[in-house]
Amino acid sequence: MNTSYTIEDLSEKTSFFFRVLAENENGIGDPCETPEPVKATETPGPPITECAHKVLNLTEDMEYEFRVMAVNDAGVGAPSNISLPIKAAEPKDIPCAPSVVCVSDSTNTSISLEWSRPMDDGGMEILGYIIEMVKGEETEWKRANEELVAETNYTVSGLQTGTDYKFRVAAVNHVGRGEDKEILEPAQAVDRLTPPQVDIDATFKQTHIVKAGGSVCLGIHFRGKPIPAATWVKEEGELSVMSEIATTDGYSSLNIENCTRYDTGKYTVNLENASGSKAITFVVKVMDTPGPPQAVAFKEVCRDNSVSLGWLKPEHDGGSRIQCYVIEARPKGTDKWVVIGNTKNLTYVVEKLNKGDEYDFRVKAKNESGYSMPKETLAPVLVKEPHIEPSADLSEISNQLITCRSGSTFTIDVPISGRPAPKVTWKLEEMRLKNSDRVTIKVTKDRATINSRGASEPKELVAAVTVQEQRGNKLN
Repeated sequence: MNTSYTIEDLSEKTSFFFRVLAENENGIGDPCETPEPVKATETPGPPITECAHKVLNLTEDMEYEFRVMAVNDAGVGAPSNISLPIKAAEPKDIPCAPSVVCVSDSTNTSISLEWSRPMDDGGMEILGYIIEMVKGEETEWKRANEELVAETNYTVSGLQTGTDYKFRVAAVNHVGRGEDKEILEPAQAVDRLTPPQVDIDATFKQTHIVKAGGSVCLGIHFRGKPIPAATWVKEEGELSVMSEIATTDGYSSLNIENCTRYDTGKYTVNLENASGSKAITFVVKVMDTPGPPQAVAFKEVCRDNSVSLGWLKPEHDGGSRIQCYVIEARPKGTDKWVVIGNTKNLTYVVEKLNKGDEYDFRVKAKNESGYSMPKETLAPVLVKEPHIEPSADLSEISNQLITCRSGSTFTIDVPISGRPAPKVTWKLEEMRLKNSDRVTIKVTKDRATINSRGASEPKELVAAVTVQEQRGNKLN
């Protein structure tokens, strides 16, 4: 039989009296009662005699509050103040030093620093950074920032021009200040001059294609010290009146509204400061109808009542390849233009025209955006027989020196050409020959023939033929 017993489910902090009775075969004996009441409280653990204690078996990431009470023979004393909430988590530590600390810029009175975040933050959030400096040959480090710096960069101002300074940076978390990282070598407070540089990212484009009537914006991010000046120019032309330039300390843009084909071309922004210069060129292509063909003129009128035309390419192709040229004709005295053909060449022969009629001609260029304005010939073209300079072909005459006896007959036959039909004159030495009883002269459109008979005495006959155009031009 046990002589101990545990009573459960009692009200905490309530006092109770207890008594115990023994029982045998003859019955229950007299009770034995506790001399004073007993209060129901938690059973204390082993007594703690040190001023420190490790609390075990806590729930991870659960926050706990603690208090301490002293105990002696007279009882338990009053509890201490409650501690701040403490989360049961892995132990925390100060952060390590930044891996890199460097000078990013400087002026005559300031030095700018940049650094990397610590590889290990000690298991707690970084609250900020402390920057310290030492001047010249001094050995005492002084704090440069009053408040913690949340970013990873800081500019220390109020420095002496040309003086050497050392800097170091330390991170701070809830545990405390971490390790320091110092710059590799001293830095001076001096103005830094850097030539213009252009910042190019994935959105940067040098070639811009825009439809006629649309707008285009050319922009560039840049840097340099001192701040570069930006100027915009257009190659082979002036900037459009619809152009607008906007420039800040680090960005310059050229915006062109209501683009036309004349805005097609190369645009260059020139960046310049005391340290150097840099230029960036943009290409703008405006998709528009082409300009009109140039110098449209007729080359010749052919015998079969056709006219040969020629022209030059447009000054502007409208931003796309010229697909073809369309030729139109209009009889003089009418207002109706008629399409008579198209070609990819710069020449065209217009056929089946009415002889004696006059025609105006014009040519239009076509690209994928449409047709250009037409370009006309300067004057109407009269369809007539083409003019051919008069000439005589003596290659068919085997011997131009003719010797004959008295009373004999000889014939000279010379092929001729020309349009209109040329006038032919025959001469014997300086004497002009005419039809007579002894001389017969016959002229057709393509031949001139002289026949002489009954010469009085033997002699060398030297005859000259003059083929003369009706207007007066000669070919001997």
